[in-house]
Amino acid sequence: MQFVCNRKELEKKTQIVTKIIPSRSTKDSLGSILIRTETPDKLYLYATNIEMSIEALVYCNTDDSQSFLVSAKLFRDIIDSLTSESIIGIMEDKTLNIKAGDTIYHIPTQNLLDFPLPEEFLPEREIFLRSEILKSAVRKVSPFVDKSNVRPVLSGIFIDSREDEVRLVATDANRLAVKKISIEDIGSSVILPALSLETFTSAELDEEIVIDFSNSKVRLRSSGISLVTSIIDGNFPQYERVIPSEFISSVRLDRDVLRESIKRILPISREEDYAVKFSIRKGKLILSAKSHIGVVFDELSVDTDGDEIDVIFSANYITDFLSTDEGMVTLKISGEKDPALFTFDNDPDFIYVTMPMESE
Repeated sequence: MQFVCNRKELEKKTQIVTKIIPSRSTKDSLGSILIRTETPDKLYLYATNIEMSIEALVYCNTDDSQSFLVSAKLFRDIIDSLTSESIIGIMEDKTLNIKAGDTIYHIPTQNLLDFPLPEEFLPEREIFLRSEILKSAVRKVSPFVDKSNVRPVLSGIFIDSREDEVRLVATDANRLAVKKISIEDIGSSVILPALSLETFTSAELDEEIVIDFSNSKVRLRSSGISLVTSIIDGNFPQYERVIPSEFISSVRLDRDVLRESIKRILPISREEDYAVKFSIRKGKLILSAKSHIGVVFDELSVDTDGDEIDVIFSANYITDFLSTDEGMVTLKISGEKDPALFTFDNDPDFIYVTMPMESE
């Protein structure tokens, strides 16, 4: 059997598929990638980590329909290292020969019997959604999921179904991000692994994608890529309770101005857990920090409203929010120890809430 693929296309799809493969696993076969050819012009890449699985299509010329298993890391490293326009794969005696220009690799294939093959997905309902809407929403909330995996429900993105909208919600218990999108009713709310949404939206997608729902799984699909993920079992926190609705002070300024100011504060604040004091005065925002190595003040001319107040925030928490969009930012303060609300003028459907740090 032989296949011939465009190297860039194969590299792109391989990088996406291997994102879900665990770096460590008690099951060795989960470190593999299933390659399936289908005459005359299709090659499928399939990987799974049990919790989710993904299949990507690469258009390649092939003379036979066959399936074989190889080390995902080895295959990805080989494809990434090559620079030729095309790649030729030849299967001979359970060995995959990869040829590119004057370079040839001989890598052994693995036993298919130990690999969890794709299962049939039987959808109960489906919805259609513009891919850019999903990509933007995932990009804005995914940085705020809990990376520790101590509480599985916080490692996922909550798809909160409402009567006339859906909210994508993420929290690590210290901060909260909520993005509203207009979409048809999806039925029940679900929690999906953040990795599944991040992986799918990192691919080149059709203008419109399809989301299929079953009792315990969700499938995201576009032409050339399909990802099936388990729904995370558990109850997501009642996040609306921490979203403030009453404020005593507010500041409005350009995202880049605030980000550059924080950057100037960091040489001092990183010595004290990245604590930055926000001092709101009439028409001014003064950022400051102090530690055993020194003190710094940075004064900005801004639009303000309400009381004068001092509040301490984590510089990292603020810059994480600032990295999600651009333009004018509004900060609303409820109190020096109460949750604060951050928004961008150009996306009122996206809100970010974070708690102040303890004062000195």
